[in-house]
Amino acid sequence: MNNSTIALMIYGEPGSARNALAEEKYKKLAGHFIENGFAIDSVLYHDSVCNQLEAELQKYAAILVWVNPIEQGNSRKKLDAMLGKLSKDRFVSAHPDTILKIGTKEILYKLKDTEFGGDIKLYDSFEDFKQRFFDQQDDVRILKQYRGNGGNGVFKVDVSNRKNDRVLVTHATRGDVEIPMTVQEFYRSFETYFDAGSMLVGQAWNPNIINGMVRCYLSGANVSGFGYQEVNALYPVLNGVYKKPGQRFYFSEDCALFSDLKNIMEREWVPQLLEITGTKTEMLPVIWDADFFINKINTDKANGKYSLCEINASCVSPFPESSIPYIVNELKKRIEK
Repeated sequence: MNNSTIALMIYGEPGSARNALAEEKYKKLAGHFIENGFAIDSVLYHDSVCNQLEAELQKYAAILVWVNPIEQGNSRKKLDAMLGKLSKDRFVSAHPDTILKIGTKEILYKLKDTEFGGDIKLYDSFEDFKQRFFDQQDDVRILKQYRGNGGNGVFKVDVSNRKNDRVLVTHATRGDVEIPMTVQEFYRSFETYFDAGSMLVGQAWNPNIINGMVRCYLSGANVSGFGYQEVNALYPVLNGVYKKPGQRFYFSEDCALFSDLKNIMEREWVPQLLEITGTKTEMLPVIWDADFFINKINTDKANGKYSLCEINASCVSPFPESSIPYIVNELKKRIEK
């Protein structure tokens, strides 16, 4: 095995012509790896070729994974089993164990008492959910499934009229569609989210979503860039107008607009995350991110300015161009170790 060989793995149906080295999201990263003396190949993953692919991937010193089978309605079972075996002799990012520690919605509950935490509830069974969900005092809450992406399995729940047996549910993938349900219909619609021992996470509705969302990108334990999105999923209807999610704009890690967030992330929050989850620094992905609400605007005080929305660790792309040298340098360090 050559220590300069890298596989960049993306999802592809059998017979697909996809090539990560030519795709806009990855080609600059691939070029930077090549400039730094690495040989990099595009590899397509599909569950149907998992066993064959495991043998082929033995030749690589590192495997960078941008595959999320959940997007295609599948599970990560086969992919994670393969990556777990391969990681014994080479570097894998993101490692399945790390994703379980920091990349599921359960992390919001584990971090609820940290700098950017908040009012988070965890429902670990359907019976627990039925007993406790309506104990909340808020009229609006967010429910999130254990594993999801792109707003899939994220719901805004309005219970202000529950005394009249009426609950309003909005799925983040269809932010303009509000579905009325009875309480019993509401329970039944969420029962399957507890299949196979899974869970739901409840999060207080944050009206400051109208201030936009900041995405902080990290490579290992270092902030490598930022993204700002003015309108995100579940943005409220204001003055009768529904706004679809807008474009995300990217900024470098040195952008003064987010310098307070960078300082807290690197000095305090990431070390707390590692300690709480029992994760070693060298197990952090080469690219991951944390999304934050902006609670206070036009303030120089970081305390209370941001609160955590979610963490993404399994398949983060696209990412700011400023993250590219960080990713390459982080990989160099991991291979050397």
